[in-house]
Amino acid sequence: DESVAAHMTTNTIAIFKDGDFSAAADKLRDEGLTQFSLMKTEGAPSTENPCKIATFKPELKGGPAKVSVFNWPGSETPVGSKTFFKAQEANFKWSPTGNAVLVKTDTDVDTTGQSYYGESALYLLHANGGYDCKILPAKEGSFHDFAWAPAGDHFVAISGKSPAASILYDIKGETVFDFGQAHRNTIRWSPHGRFLCLGGFGNLSGDMDFWDMSKKTKMGSVRADAAVTQEWSPCGRFFMTSTLFPRMRVDNGMTFFTYRGQQLHQVPVREASKALWRPALPGIYADRPPTPLKVLRKEAKRAAEEAGAGPAPITPAGPPKPTTVRQAYRPPGSTGGLSAMMSKDRAGTPAPRT
Repeated sequence: DESVAAHMTTNTIAIFKDGDFSAAADKLRDEGLTQFSLMKTEGAPSTENPCKIATFKPELKGGPAKVSVFNWPGSETPVGSKTFFKAQEANFKWSPTGNAVLVKTDTDVDTTGQSYYGESALYLLHANGGYDCKILPAKEGSFHDFAWAPAGDHFVAISGKSPAASILYDIKGETVFDFGQAHRNTIRWSPHGRFLCLGGFGNLSGDMDFWDMSKKTKMGSVRADAAVTQEWSPCGRFFMTSTLFPRMRVDNGMTFFTYRGQQLHQVPVREASKALWRPALPGIYADRPPTPLKVLRKEAKRAAEEAGAGPAPITPAGPPKPTTVRQAYRPPGSTGGLSAMMSKDRAGTPAPRT
């Protein structure tokens, strides 16, 4: 609600209230801090309903890095903290309820020599200081993405060398569900938390999996080539990917999908720099379960009959089937074993049965 703002100076966080920036309403001092994150819940800040402030101090002169959580209004003594090594930068993500914070730490250099991109680690701290832990990666390697469910009681993290592992954790960092291994690096929760999209973008091919989180089942998969941004609609029934300038200078536009991953429509744009859904206040759209495929087939058949055409079958989303099958070139004496191994690696491994 923009009623509280904070500004970091050397070893100090200045706090401003109600849009008045003429003078700081309060100051919080934390020696050596380089980053911080502010979390405000509903209602006016008070000692009974304080804002949460997480701070980060990197390693210095052989000493460990430190994350601390403060209450404001409150004392300058942190309610909780955690120290660790191999941390030069931090990325904070608060749970929507403000009861916990995830902290991803990074270093510029991987001391093991296994990565050009440094090392990363993920930590979970409860805002009341009662619990903290380190989230171990499901596979050897770094964390690619992590995101809280809208309810704030679960989160998903993608970690490890590609094909990476995607895991659902509870509020204490315990594994709840394994989505399997695939070439994925992006997490997108629908606004109600009912659906989840796991995608592989950037230097990956743009494959996406759509999950029904109430049943922990995959509804469909599809590919969005050269997607720069990905976003759920406020109603949680549609998903948009965008190819934008200047990241991509050709084929700009938006592509729209259903929550099952079925492509609906494409909007080509000569040069698009941003694509956003029109926002909606919470509660405007109801949390609706997936429509059964049987109902979708009946609706498609009725619409096709009214249009004077034959019924169009509806099947779960998946990669489009080619109309013609072309045989790949195979050198004389080749058994095709290498190609099969590469195809299996690209497809990843399915989620284990639960």
